[in-house]
Amino acid sequence: MQKFSLFTWSLLIILLACCAEAPRNSSSRPNQDRPRQEGSTARLSGKIDQPKTGSVFVAGDDVEISLSFSNTEKMVTSTVLNVNGIDAEFSGQVPGNIVWSTKGQPVGARNLNLVIGFDDQSSETYPLQIILHSDIIPKEFSFRIVNSFPHDIRAFTQGLVYDSGFLYESTGQYGQSTLRKVDLETGQVLQSVSLDREMFGEGLCVHEGKLYQLTWKSRVGFIYDKETFRLLSRVYYDTEGWGLTSDGTNLLKSDGSHNIYILDPQYFSETGRIEVFDHNGKINNLNELEFRDGLIYANVYGTDRIVFIERETGRVTSVIDLTGLLDRRYHHPRLDVLNGIAYDHANERLFVTGKNWPRLFEIELIAK
Repeated sequence: MQKFSLFTWSLLIILLACCAEAPRNSSSRPNQDRPRQEGSTARLSGKIDQPKTGSVFVAGDDVEISLSFSNTEKMVTSTVLNVNGIDAEFSGQVPGNIVWSTKGQPVGARNLNLVIGFDDQSSETYPLQIILHSDIIPKEFSFRIVNSFPHDIRAFTQGLVYDSGFLYESTGQYGQSTLRKVDLETGQVLQSVSLDREMFGEGLCVHEGKLYQLTWKSRVGFIYDKETFRLLSRVYYDTEGWGLTSDGTNLLKSDGSHNIYILDPQYFSETGRIEVFDHNGKINNLNELEFRDGLIYANVYGTDRIVFIERETGRVTSVIDLTGLLDRRYHHPRLDVLNGIAYDHANERLFVTGKNWPRLFEIELIAK
């Protein structure tokens, strides 16, 4: 009995020692035995001293970029400046300062990458973002009413287009959204289809004989045969749908931000983006759109303003103030904001209206 007891105690002591040793050994394993994450020790040997990321410039300015290095053992053998995916010309050299001209650049965010090559065949990339404001002060216009036409007071106008003698209109509100063909002179609805109750109709345009209609938050659009309103297909997109127009090749879509998205008409895939800025900064709340002669006309939601935007640069060239367009005798409880731009290209007529407005106007611009 005594022999068995001694053996048992000896075995227990050995087991306890092993259990106590195991966690100590596993937790105190030398760092060099741990697997390393690749690239965890990588460090840039230099930094951009100026300008600071997010710095604001005016389109056309020269941007001087200063880069310094803490590692002086390497020798710089090449310098590449890439701007929004395109290699750009510059003057100067690294180490030292280089100068890049923003002349001809679109406004908005410009994403720069300075790629420096060294004599040991390595390279390092230094990112920098700057913001370009427009270099022009927009011209200001008021208006003169040329003609006034009846407009369906029940139409919560979201998209408007004039084509081949008729108005085409997209109306909003859940359970009330429609696509319609309208007689300009009388305001009579000649043809109409209703959207599903969960859809909120938005922007509208004509492109290559088809009607393209957006919805607001559903992020789905519809392509119709213009003559019959037969639904041809559905398309999908990544942001809210607000305004829509065609530049003849691509579709241009707004989403209430300062961006206008360039879309492929067949698949609605984004192929580019226009950032809209004036001399003071970005223009948000871009809504209903129209295109004419290289300019995008855009309602600024919640205001009585329409801005003219250069398609290629995003610069605002003009602003129309339509304050007082709808006489107070036409006001009613359901009246909402200005929204709806249509252009008669054949006769050079500009039409505007608003949500639940009883009138639609042909206007002429007057320089202030």
